Amino acid sequence: MKHLVTQAWAERGPHVECAVGDLTWRLLRNAQVRPEEDIALWERAPGHLAGFAWAYGNGDVDLLVHPLEQADAFVRDVLSWVRARHATLWALESNGPLLEALQRLGCQRTPNGCYLHLALCLHARPPPPPPLPAGYQVRAVRGPEEVAARALVHRRGFGTERMTTEVYARLMEAPRYQPTLDLVAEAPGGSLAACALGWLDEANAVGEFEPTACVPEHRRRGLVRALLYEGLARMHGLGARQAIVYAFDGNPASVALYQSAGFSVVDRNLGHVVPIP
Repeated sequence: MKHLVTQAWAERGPHVECAVGDLTWRLLRNAQVRPEEDIALWERAPGHLAGFAWAYGNGDVDLLVHPLEQADAFVRDVLSWVRARHATLWALESNGPLLEALQRLGCQRTPNGCYLHLALCLHARPPPPPPLPAGYQVRAVRGPEEVAARALVHRRGFGTERMTTEVYARLMEAPRYQPTLDLVAEAPGGSLAACALGWLDEANAVGEFEPTACVPEHRRRGLVRALLYEGLARMHGLGARQAIVYAFDGNPASVALYQSAGFSVVDRNLGHVVPIP
């Protein structure tokens, strides 16, 4: 899957449904991920992976096929697997052959918003961020000794209990995890107030933020924006020449935050309802 995503990015980036960092994040972000049940692989020839469908607990299914000329066959083959999950399918607006294949099989756009793909050119080192409020500092996670605090800032920022200490400890041991891109904002009292996890696709010189969050009592202080600037500088130093991030268009504050850091919308991930046979 990593090889397929890397190939797609080399030819279509940033107009690809996910980046290589997403594969690690989506597999390890909670204890309920079951790859054998949640991921369907599609081969256009034995041993030649050309697409996959990834189902999530909320009823969404992400689709990726490469090359796009295989979209009709891919959609026909995975539709029964998707239909059994009563899922919403997601595909990028720019990927015309995949959208057309979905439409030919009767799939219709959902009216409930879309996910924006935002990108930023990193050929030049990004400027330093504005000063933080007194007592705050931006830094990388200190290591395994801080895993409980790192998991807690994620839970509080997103209002979810899925990111346990054990789950985050497993994530920190993943091959693609880079401690220097796991950034936090420390509050004056020493607690963690915000977080931003970065990923790097070395082959395509692309950095990605997934996810970012801030705990409620520390919001509106520029903390996540500062983390983005720090992360962009670190990604640039590691060789990245482009950065990406995702945002739901129904959350204008999130979109405005990323745009304030220099990102601009380059694509939209559109939801589709599967017809009942």
